[in-house]
Formats: sequence, structure tokens, C-alpha cells
Amino acid sequence: MNAWSFSEAQRQIEYKARWTGLPVIRLSRRETRGSSMTCPRCGERLQSDKRLTRKLWCSKCRMLMDRDSVAAVNLARRRRVRFARSRPPILLEAQGGAVEAVKGNPTPTVVPGVDAPKLTQPTKS
Repeated sequence: MNAWSFSEAQRQIEYKARWTGLPVIRLSRRETRGSSMTCPRCGERLQSDKRLTRKLWCSKCRMLMDRDSVAAVNLARRRRVRFARSRPPILLEAQGGAVEAVKGNPTPTVVPGVDAPKLTQPTKS
């Protein structure tokens, strides 16, 4: 996947989601801004190191983390907060919509998408 352009990765995600019946929700730049800047455990601002280009350090937790993993966890948490506020109360009580599914109203699982400007590394042609 690393050799794919962003648009190809996005196309594949949307295709697979459509194939399995899952909606894809795109996040704006504003929603993804700073997603790898805070520690997913304690919320402290992470430190970067020039020698470790893809790793971030949390001085409070004393942990070294991959920046993409940090961003993925933080975006997943933001998405949960965003959609928890917009769901009807019955779905919140049902822990994922199980009660609604039993009633014949299944709720689709949401696959978040990211509207990123471009890849961080140039692709090999």
C-alpha cells in the first residue's frame, strides 16, 4: 500500500466498503489536524526526534510511539466523540445498535476516511 497514490488508496477503501455495504465518512483537514501531536494515553504533547523520523516520545508516559499509530488512535477517538453526539439515544443505549438490528433496523458500521493532502513520502514509480 505504501507505493499507492493517495487517490488509489482512497478508491480501494471506498470500493471495499461499498462491496461490503459499509459507509465511508471523510474527515476534513480541520478534523485531522494535529492528530499525531498528542499522546493517546495521557493527552500530553509529544516530542519528535530528528534521529527517529517516524517516532514520537511522550515524556509523561515515557513511551516511544509510531506517529501513524498515534494518529490512528487519536482519529478513532475523535470519530467516536463526533458520532456519539449525533446518534439517536436508543443506539447509545444499545451498545453499537444491537437492539435496533434485532428490530430489523440494522445500523451500518462506519469506516472513517481521511481527506489528506498528499502522501508524506514520494512514491516509487
